[in-house]
Amino acid sequence: MIPPGGRNEAMTLSVQELKRISFDLVSGGIRENLSRDIARKILVFNAFALIGILNLVLLGTLAYFQKNPWLAGLDYCAALILAFLIFYLRRTKNYMAAFYGSVVVVGILYYYLLFTGGVNNTAHVWYFTYPLIASFILGSRPGLAATLVMLVPAVLFFMWENPPSPFTTYSLDFKLRFLPSFLVITAFAYFFERTREKATMQLEGVNAELKSTVSALRETEEKLRKAGEELEARVEERTAQLYSANLQLAGEMEERKRSEEALRESEGKLNAILRSVGDSMVMIDRDLNVVWCNDKARDAFSSARVGSKCHEMLCGRHWPCEPYPCYAIQTFRDGNIHSSDATLTNRNGQDVSFHCVANVALRDADGLPSAVLTILRDITDRKRAENALMESERKYRTLFEDSLEAMSVSRAGRMIDVNPAWLALHGYGNKAEILGRDVMEFIHPEDRYILAERRESWPNHDLRAYQIRDIRRDGDIVDIEVCASRIALAGQEAILTTLRDVTEKKRSERERKALEERLARSEKMEALGTLAGGVAHDLNNILGGMVGYPDLLLMELPEDSPLRRGIITIKHSGEKAAAIVQDLLTLARRGVPVMEPVGLNRIITDYLRSPEFQRLRSFHPGIRIETDLAAELLPIQGSSVHLSKVVMNLVSNAAEAMPCGGSIRIETSNQYVDTTIRGYDQVSEGEYIVLKISDTGVGIAQKDIKKIFEPFYTKKIMGRSGTGLGMAVVWGTVKDHKGYIDIDSVEGRGSSFILYFPVSRAAVKPEDRTIPIEDYLAKGETILVVDDVAEQRELASAMLRKLGYATETLASGEEAVEYLKQKPANLVILDMIMDPGIDGLETYRKIREHRPGQKAIIVSGFAETDRVKEAQKLGAGQYLKKPYTLEKIAMAVRRELDKAA
Repeated sequence: MIPPGGRNEAMTLSVQELKRISFDLVSGGIRENLSRDIARKILVFNAFALIGILNLVLLGTLAYFQKNPWLAGLDYCAALILAFLIFYLRRTKNYMAAFYGSVVVVGILYYYLLFTGGVNNTAHVWYFTYPLIASFILGSRPGLAATLVMLVPAVLFFMWENPPSPFTTYSLDFKLRFLPSFLVITAFAYFFERTREKATMQLEGVNAELKSTVSALRETEEKLRKAGEELEARVEERTAQLYSANLQLAGEMEERKRSEEALRESEGKLNAILRSVGDSMVMIDRDLNVVWCNDKARDAFSSARVGSKCHEMLCGRHWPCEPYPCYAIQTFRDGNIHSSDATLTNRNGQDVSFHCVANVALRDADGLPSAVLTILRDITDRKRAENALMESERKYRTLFEDSLEAMSVSRAGRMIDVNPAWLALHGYGNKAEILGRDVMEFIHPEDRYILAERRESWPNHDLRAYQIRDIRRDGDIVDIEVCASRIALAGQEAILTTLRDVTEKKRSERERKALEERLARSEKMEALGTLAGGVAHDLNNILGGMVGYPDLLLMELPEDSPLRRGIITIKHSGEKAAAIVQDLLTLARRGVPVMEPVGLNRIITDYLRSPEFQRLRSFHPGIRIETDLAAELLPIQGSSVHLSKVVMNLVSNAAEAMPCGGSIRIETSNQYVDTTIRGYDQVSEGEYIVLKISDTGVGIAQKDIKKIFEPFYTKKIMGRSGTGLGMAVVWGTVKDHKGYIDIDSVEGRGSSFILYFPVSRAAVKPEDRTIPIEDYLAKGETILVVDDVAEQRELASAMLRKLGYATETLASGEEAVEYLKQKPANLVILDMIMDPGIDGLETYRKIREHRPGQKAIIVSGFAETDRVKEAQKLGAGQYLKKPYTLEKIAMAVRRELDKAA
């Protein structure tokens, strides 16, 4: 049971909630920054609409029970439209659409009520409310216009005599009374709303003036407050300044007393110092008269007395130091301290070296020097020592600078001097790039520990000489022999290091050792090949029966014979042995019988579709094959059969190296080798097709890499997988194709075999072209080809002439610059790396100085470097990578020439 207090509280909450809901319904659609008049109209609209919805629902229900379904339906529709307009106003805040929509809906409803008469011909009463609704919602003038529009159909209807059903008929008396009544209500609504609007406008103007007045009063009050605060602050500041000035004055008076006492004490000390100082001191005036000198000066010079001229006293002559003023005269002129070394004449008539310093001693009222104090220090002994040191350093410098051995001087681990031989050895142009840098910067990171250990044990070494590797400016490594010793330089300890370049010696030793290893390997392979050839020849005679006779026996035996299984096993074993013999013959023959233009991509694709590869995948289901085959791979001169065997052996070897599965990646590419590659093989300069087969297997130990190409060498279990001949066949085939092999392997991460095959230019076939070459033919242009390699110049020139271009070829960047000063060229094909001389980037810079808009294409055998990109920023076109193909050079040239200048 609810207590009375709780019931009252619940009723209060219900009333408050009802008020909140009512206000929310009536104020829906009001947004910020609306005028009060618009907000009032929105409130009136929502109130009229809500009241109208309730009345329409009630009247529609009443009409329905009075058997007037059309009127009931129209009431319900009008109620729904008004509800929609309330919802539309709340969502969009578009009050004008809602206002006019509601007036139109009510007008349509009132038309219907007037024309049909409603229930008992009384519905026309609602028509009189329209002027009030239109004026209150739309405003006085729009409401009047809507009302007059509403009246016109009514007048026309009244003029219609005896309208048919369902229209109603009104008497003449009704019509005469209706129209004046409607006009009176219309006038009332208009003047009422118009009067209210004017009053509202006047009220808003008064409110605006009041707001402006209040704002001005507040601003004035704020200024007065700030002025008061500023005045108080100034008074406090002045009071503090006066107090501070009083304290400062008292302090200054006390300080002056202390200063006077200190001055007297200082004068006593100064006189004592001047009498005991070891340097001669002479004070002179503007006329160069001596006004004071200390005891040391009197003892040193014969004419040292007050009143004598300074040049007579110090130099023993009767004229001053003109036209070359001495240090004292310079101080009189500019008031600055001046010093110099001078030769003066002492009491005994001897010339003695002195270091002389002149400073202003006294100034006149205008601040100009009136007396100068000169301090003279005897530096004769120091001069002799300096001359001896300079002579010694001159000899040292001559030996240091002219030495053919690279030499450097360091102190505290940092470079303080190097000779020209050191700069030449390390590839630097001047000493400024070296001085002050840490010695360790120039040592190979792997050899820095050697210097660190020697520093810790310095100078207790059995040998002063040791070998390390230095880093040149261009990044090259140079082997050097170092000899270091301690010297005294400028009175401080330093380390003199002599460096001897032993790079060629070390390289010769390494090359000799590598040549010996290759020779030994070649002799070993040759001997094993000879042995394998003899063994294969004898085995072939034996295996002929093992492979041939089982076929004959199987033809004689019935299908259900128990002997067939054993004979088939013998046959398969013989075939496996025959395959091994074939590998032995390949190894022994070391010559590919048929050499023809072949495409390596096609060989790889054919193998990946072959039954042998499918059988390999069935044995190793966990492997994945990835391929990246160059689209424009150049052909090579070789044997498809032997090359296919190479691919098969390398892929099989990779699969065997991944017992738990992994990825095998096969890649091909065109590559131009600018500089010799020293890997497992030494790859010479030239154009190559590169085949790279990589796996993610167990990798190869460094100790095993040198043996993997030996016949019968295998890490696999004999009898289960492999014969030990696969990699030997790979080696022999690559060498027969005049190719090279490189190996990159890390234990636990996988291996990569990189094979280099020479390109065969003669093998290009017209039907292999993938572009219509006619689209890239010349249009009368001239092209300049700049390359330091004659073969590359001739190749590019031949291709361009084939396309119809006129060509000129030059061997260096300097020649290209001079050529373009005299003659124009539509396009320059510029090699990036040219040695000796300037490279492609520097050449293009110099060309643009004379021909700013010159078109160019940059080519190189290396990947796109930062210098290539820098040349492109200067205006060069696309980058073309060697080796050349007709398609690539045709497209690159045509595109660059067709570009807008």
